[in-house]
Amino acid sequence: MPREWDRWTKIAVAVWGAIVLVVCIRGVVQPTSHTLYPTYARVGAEWLTRGIVYHDHWTAPFDQYRYSPLVTAFLAPLSVLPMSLGSVLWRLLNAGVFLGALAWWLRVAAPSLAVPLTARHRAILFLLAAPLALSSLSNGQPNPLVIGLLLAAMAASARERWTLAAFCIGLATALKMYPIAVGLLLAAVYPRRFALRLLLVLGFLAVLPFFLQNPDYVADQYVHWFARLGHNDRKFWPLEAAYRDLWLLCRVTHLPITPRAYLGIQLLTAAGCAVLCVAGRLRDLPRTHVLLMVFALGSCWMILCGPATESCTYVLLSPALAWAVLAASLQPGAAALRLLPRLAFGLLLGAVLAGAFPGTARVHALGFQPLGALLLSMSYEIVFVKLLTQPRVTRKETILNRAA
Repeated sequence: MPREWDRWTKIAVAVWGAIVLVVCIRGVVQPTSHTLYPTYARVGAEWLTRGIVYHDHWTAPFDQYRYSPLVTAFLAPLSVLPMSLGSVLWRLLNAGVFLGALAWWLRVAAPSLAVPLTARHRAILFLLAAPLALSSLSNGQPNPLVIGLLLAAMAASARERWTLAAFCIGLATALKMYPIAVGLLLAAVYPRRFALRLLLVLGFLAVLPFFLQNPDYVADQYVHWFARLGHNDRKFWPLEAAYRDLWLLCRVTHLPITPRAYLGIQLLTAAGCAVLCVAGRLRDLPRTHVLLMVFALGSCWMILCGPATESCTYVLLSPALAWAVLAASLQPGAAALRLLPRLAFGLLLGAVLAGAFPGTARVHALGFQPLGALLLSMSYEIVFVKLLTQPRVTRKETILNRAA
C-alpha cells in the first residue's frame, strides 16, 4: 500500500480487498452453491439458442429469472465461459461498478458538511457501506451493480453529463425496474435537461434487444417477462418468505391496512419525495444537496415501498446509510438527528449478522430491516425539511461557511 495512505484508508482497502477476494474464491470453489449466477449463465445460453428464458418451474441450482430481455442479451457472453470464471467476472463487475461509482460520487457530488471531507472520512464511509453489500456480492445478485449505476448517475448529473446519467438510470432500470423511481425524481427536478434524455434512452434500451436476436423471439420474451413481473406479489406469503418492506412492518405490527390503502401509501410517499426534491431545486439549494435528496429519498422509497425488497436488496441503502451516519458524526444538530441514522445502521447491521446463524429468515421476519430503513428515511426527511425551511440568506451563509 502507498505510504501516503492514512491508517483508515489502509483498513478500508484491506477490508474491501478481503471481501472481493473471498467472494471470488467462493465463486471458484462453489460456483453453483447459494448463488444466482448459474441461472444467469443458463438464460444467457438460452438467449443464444432462442430457448426458454422465463421458466415457470426450476430445479437447483437454478432459480426464477425476472430480468429484462436486454439484461438477458448482456448475460449471453458470460454463458460461453467456464462456470467458475464467469462467476468470478460477474462478482468483479458488481464490486467494481459499486466501488468505482461510490468513489466518483464522493469526489464530485458529495454535499458539503460542517468540516471538509478528508481521506479518513472517505475510508470510513467505504467501511460503513460494506456490511449491506456482503450478501449480494456473495450470492451474485446484481444489486451492487444497480446502486453503482445510480451513484454514477448522480455523479454524472453533478458534472452536467446528462446523457451519461440517463444511460446509467436506464441500465439500472433494465436490471430491476424500480430504479426508474430515481430517474423520475431526477426528471422532475431537471425536466428540461434530463426528462427527454431519459425517455429517449429508455426507448433505445427497450428496442436494442431486437437488434441482438430474432425480433419475433425478442417480442415473445417481452410478453413472458411482463407476465413474470405480474406474478411477483408476496403480500400474503408467510412472514419468513415475504418481502422485507413497509408492508412487512405493517403485518408485524398488525396495522389494519388493506392492499388498496397500501398502494395509496406507496403513491403518496412517492409524491412526497418528488415535492421535497422539486422544492430543493426551487429554493436554490446547491446541486449536490438536491442530488442527495433525489438519491437518498429515492433509495429509501425503493426499499420501503418498492415492489420487490429482499434482504439482499438492502445494499441499495448502503451509500445513503453510510453517508447519513458519517454526516451525523460531523454535523452539529439535535441529538435525535444524530441518533436516527445510528439506530438504522444498528438494526441493519444486526440483520446482516443474523445471516451467520440458523433461523435467519425468522429473525428477518420480525421487521428489523424495514424499521431501519424507515428510521433512515425519517432522518433524511427531517434534515431536508429543516434545510428547506431555513431563510435563504441563512442557508447560503451556512453553505458558504462550510465550503470555506
